[in-house]
Amino acid sequence: MPVQSRVETLYRPSYVIGADGEPTAVLVDIATWQALIRRLEEMEDAEILREYAEDLARLARGQRPAGWKSWEEFEAELDAMEDASGEVPG
Repeated sequence: MPVQSRVETLYRPSYVIGADGEPTAVLVDIATWQALIRRLEEMEDAEILREYAEDLARLARGQRPAGWKSWEEFEAELDAMEDASGEVPG
């Protein structure tokens, strides 16, 4: 479905009407649904990047952001968890 048709679908959806005569759900075709999900995921990813922008900048400068562990610290913690449970945490 062309993008314009998806946008039109968003502004002129088909509704499921309940027994009380009020809309209870919206019907969209699968391509539109998938496009919505992709867009929401992109927005979420962008928000995560904004949230961690300062930390990523510190990493780019070769500095460790506050609260971040070194690989060695992380690996030691993971080893301790494995030793305690006998399993790889997951």
